[in-house]
Amino acid sequence: MNWLLSVLFRLMLAGVLTFITLPLAVVIAASFSPTSAVTFRPWEWTARGYGDLVSERWLLPFLLSVKIAVIVSIVSGIIGVMAAYAVVYEKIRGSEAAMSVLLLPLSVPQIVKGVAIVLFLSLVGLQSFLGTPALIAAHIVLALPFVVRMVATSIANFDRNLDRAGQILGANKRQRVQHILLPAIRPGVLSGMTFAFIISFNNIPLSVFLVRPGDTTLPITVINYLEYSLDPVMAAVNVASMIFILAVIFLFEKIGGFSVKLHGGSK
Repeated sequence: MNWLLSVLFRLMLAGVLTFITLPLAVVIAASFSPTSAVTFRPWEWTARGYGDLVSERWLLPFLLSVKIAVIVSIVSGIIGVMAAYAVVYEKIRGSEAAMSVLLLPLSVPQIVKGVAIVLFLSLVGLQSFLGTPALIAAHIVLALPFVVRMVATSIANFDRNLDRAGQILGANKRQRVQHILLPAIRPGVLSGMTFAFIISFNNIPLSVFLVRPGDTTLPITVINYLEYSLDPVMAAVNVASMIFILAVIFLFEKIGGFSVKLHGGSK
């Protein structure tokens, strides 16, 4: 019976993995296609679509998306750590209400947030902030709950005996936070920053209301391009973006050690 359950589990796992990866395989094949139609004849494939990625049409939006995502991940990480520290570690008065407010953006659809931000900037006469400044601020609001939640979980799992040991050995509060707490919660901080980077880099519903001509992110450029054509260049952009995101995840994993947080043990 156990053998049968093991076989069924492996078959279900293989089916799920196939269901997830098959569309990606189609996109990859389309990126090498010599025409707008997807062909599965490898001897006809070409990499011309990838050559167009270095043009200003795609390179400038990509660099802007990376710049915004880096700023969002760093700022969200700093604010998220401070907020989670105050709410979970220090347990300030009204900590439960504060956590609810910090997680509140998760309950509001991104399209609604985009419209609300545009209306707010118009009402206060700050239309000039539309573009990169508004995108950064909006993406921070969008990504911050994920960072706070992950850092708060890491702090909640932190062994307070380590802090007491540092206190007994004469370390002050700043030293205990810097040398004991922060290294212990680093996987949670880095995982939250990774989520913030990915959310910002791939965002469409919120960004579509805040970009302006000449200040467009890569996902919005992709959407605009799809209105007029569908060709191998479009597929190549998506494949390159996927590879870039995987590289970012791998980098943050090497720095933060997410596997330690998820599976335990030491690196």
